[in-house]
Amino acid sequence: MVKHNHALILCEGPQDIEFLNRFCKEYLKIEIPNIQALNGKPNFFKEDSYTQIKNKVQTGMCDKILFVLDSDFEKNDAKNGGYNNTENSIKEMIKKLGFEGVADYYISCDPITKNGNLEHLILSTMDATKKACVETFIKCVEGKEAHENKKIVLTGYQTIFKEAPYNFDHEHFEELKIKINELVGE
Repeated sequence: MVKHNHALILCEGPQDIEFLNRFCKEYLKIEIPNIQALNGKPNFFKEDSYTQIKNKVQTGMCDKILFVLDSDFEKNDAKNGGYNNTENSIKEMIKKLGFEGVADYYISCDPITKNGNLEHLILSTMDATKKACVETFIKCVEGKEAHENKKIVLTGYQTIFKEAPYNFDHEHFEELKIKINELVGE
């Protein structure tokens, strides 16, 4: 496994860290020494979330950063929700932080609709049978007294299927693969 000690991936939460570690170790056969959660998408757009990271960049302890955040839905957040708003906001933050030569970003979503989150990306890579199963379940619970957060439903695959149902070789993971390989210099 290749290590790049000065690379950093910033993501939203612990499930993202778990997924990114699995993606890097099992699929890319690399180890990212530092994956850090910012504890939610809103923190990506707060300059004070980056105090320690700015210090690491300024002292040379960090020379490459990949921001990994969800697209979510514009209807739920007119400022930072949806692919275009998320992209514009993260580009603006990268510029504000002075990270233009250091940072890149990856927006997790269903690549077809450009909406959603990491779980929607995963769903888009499942084989047809498993995907139909999950989609049927989602439709079944919609409108019922269930949690509105589809993330709960979409992460249920971890409990339902014995093996991870996503396909790392699927073309929908290609952009993430490229960005992480660029991050570590592969």
